[in-house]
Amino acid sequence: MAIEWIMPKDTLGTVTFYDSNITLNKVAASYFVDAYKVIVGIDKEKRRVVIKNLNKEEAMRGDVNKNHLLDVAIKKSYGRISSKKVISDISVLTNFDFLNNNNYKFRAKWSGTEKLLIVDLDEEVKA
Repeated sequence: MAIEWIMPKDTLGTVTFYDSNITLNKVAASYFVDAYKVIVGIDKEKRRVVIKNLNKEEAMRGDVNKNHLLDVAIKKSYGRISSKKVISDISVLTNFDFLNNNNYKFRAKWSGTEKLLIVDLDEEVKA
């Protein structure tokens, strides 16, 4: 007998881009509870944004430019990365128009081996 267990709670990680921050829903934020810092990157070819969880040792060892390190604030039901510069750089790739739209929400998947949250910019979640 092949049983597929039903998840009673939403396990979909989502990331919402606002004009000044990136907000992670509770599921996505759960991967950063132990983060000391994060770094955010853009994969232009695959149209995705990646957020990497760094512990203190990884952040301080010197192979990551200290100007790339960002704080992530983890609250009870969400997480937030605040940086207008990061949002500005992402907006160039995505053509986000924050004047006509308050936010943009996308699906996000966790890669445990790389400690990366991968945001697929082709998988927008419509409200």
